[in-house]
Amino acid sequence: MIVRKLRLQRSCSQEQLSQFSGLSVRTIQRIERGQKASLESLKSLAAVFEVFSLFGPDWEKRQIEKRLDRKL
Repeated sequence: MIVRKLRLQRSCSQEQLSQFSGLSVRTIQRIERGQKASLESLKSLAAVFEVFSLFGPDWEKRQIEKRLDRKL
């Protein structure tokens, strides 16, 4: 998945990404295998990889709205 690609482009181990993001190695492994990630996990990874600009300024708001719509 894209997280693995970004991590490898930066010559970063899963353990290092875990330290940088505050996520567990197990969570990173799951995300890299394509399992669903929480919004908080995605935000942590986006901050590490500095990719917020790829999503646009309203990305976080749209993600929260999508989650709320699913619960209704």
